[in-house]
Amino acid sequence: MLMNSLLLSLAIGLAGSGEGLEWNARNAEHLLNRAGFGARREQIEDFVELGARGAVARLLEGPRVEPDPFYVEPRAPRDLTRTQRASMLGDAEGQTRKDMVRRLKRDDQMQLLDYKSWWLERMLASEDPLRERMTLFWHGTFTTSNRDVKSSYEMVRQNQFLREHALGRFGELLDGVSRDPAMLEYLDNDSNVRSHPNENFARELLELFTLGEGNYTEDDVRAAARAFTGWTDHQGEFKFRPRQHDFGRKTFLGVEGRLNGADVIRILLEQELCAKRLAGRLIAYFEGEAPREARLEEYASELLETDYDVRAFLEKLFLDPRFYRDEVVGNRIAGPVDFLVGHARRLGVRPPELLLVGGAAALGQSLMEPPNVKGWEGGQSWITTSSLMLRGNLAGFLVGAVELSDVANGSESDDAMAGDGASAMDDGAGMRGPASGRLRDPDGLSPQVFGSVFEGLRGSGRIRWTPRLNFSWRVKQAGAISDEQIVDAMCADLLAIEVGADTLEYLRTVLEEQRRDDGVGFRNLLDLEADAERILRRLAHVILSLPEAQLH
Repeated sequence: MLMNSLLLSLAIGLAGSGEGLEWNARNAEHLLNRAGFGARREQIEDFVELGARGAVARLLEGPRVEPDPFYVEPRAPRDLTRTQRASMLGDAEGQTRKDMVRRLKRDDQMQLLDYKSWWLERMLASEDPLRERMTLFWHGTFTTSNRDVKSSYEMVRQNQFLREHALGRFGELLDGVSRDPAMLEYLDNDSNVRSHPNENFARELLELFTLGEGNYTEDDVRAAARAFTGWTDHQGEFKFRPRQHDFGRKTFLGVEGRLNGADVIRILLEQELCAKRLAGRLIAYFEGEAPREARLEEYASELLETDYDVRAFLEKLFLDPRFYRDEVVGNRIAGPVDFLVGHARRLGVRPPELLLVGGAAALGQSLMEPPNVKGWEGGQSWITTSSLMLRGNLAGFLVGAVELSDVANGSESDDAMAGDGASAMDDGAGMRGPASGRLRDPDGLSPQVFGSVFEGLRGSGRIRWTPRLNFSWRVKQAGAISDEQIVDAMCADLLAIEVGADTLEYLRTVLEEQRRDDGVGFRNLLDLEADAERILRRLAHVILSLPEAQLH
């Protein structure tokens, strides 16, 4: 028994130290996919050279020079001061107040759209991918939707706060979010007053942010709601209204006193259940599956011992050999943002950020507008027949095989590869991919979402964006000559996981059909220049439409 305990203690000590972790391209790519948003082959090689501890340290340290933050202005009528409103009315030149409000709302929507594009650009090009990854995680944890808040100023300020504290201490995040104007309005704490306590924020604080359902009583909810009375906002800033606060005695999780909101947060952070819930969410987010109880307790202890230091937690996780086990690597379905940004980064292209904003929304992940207080469900909910088709269309656009107008209209592309548009046979793992590159959205999802995005791109002159790709050169660099070698090289370059023999054979058949349809025969494909590039882009389109391309 004593020997078993010693072995367990030794195993826990080694987990997160990097000991026993074989560092290679597979594991470096997995780290970059999960802790960031994917990477080109040369970036993966750089991380291999750094070694495990060096690679993790680089992600945690971030860049030496931070880019300029997004400048956000009050735009919504209620965010403006009386002086600002009077000034705008004075500049209206006879417009009615209704016209001014309409203009302010339009400007507010445009500012939020600009910010979404800015954020997608950070994910695409930032040298600090882990911070952006964690900002996205916290955005899905402390969910707030602009559908309810209706203020780009407050939504952007909240996102900036999450970014600033993304790798800090959970307690600072929890306290800041509890005072955040967007959160206060989203969960109705701006109307939480002594005479009529509103329990919405208090309930979600306990159920979603800290303890989890079933680990508190209704009396605890009522006590927490009373503690947060008077916590509200005014013109986009936190404001405490003492006259609306309940200063009476309360009992919360067995602690009695004249508790306020800060006291409730302190008590929550002392609970092991709070640490276990956060540890479980973080591990499940990065690994794609919930941890077993023993591992959950191990990582919860880490949080409690380090005062909820998220940076230390992630360092331990990313150096844990269990993070790189076969059941984890390449087995998580990429969400819409991950799918689009990840493939763009792997390809090394910079598509219009507005297109990525609209594409992610069409696929079910509209930034700043999560579906409910629980955020995005994730996992298999990301994939439907409709969304899989649209993913293929968007992938085709990224590689230059599908026109943006065809993505926007959900119609077939004149430039897409030849074929009847039928899907390949199911090999037991789901729909394999298109037999041609002419993907469609059968449910009409893309026209609804892409209409305004498409028109915006047309108006900005970016409708003719073409990816700067040279697949012929990439394949040559890989030393591929035969069709079999070309397919292998393209899959290795474009996918985060290895594909099976059946899929490789299917892709070779696709390449053979493309040769025949283009009348190029079986000469060395790479000697055909323009013909070769056109065929390889269509092949890339098919590869990125595979079920394997949805995983990372």
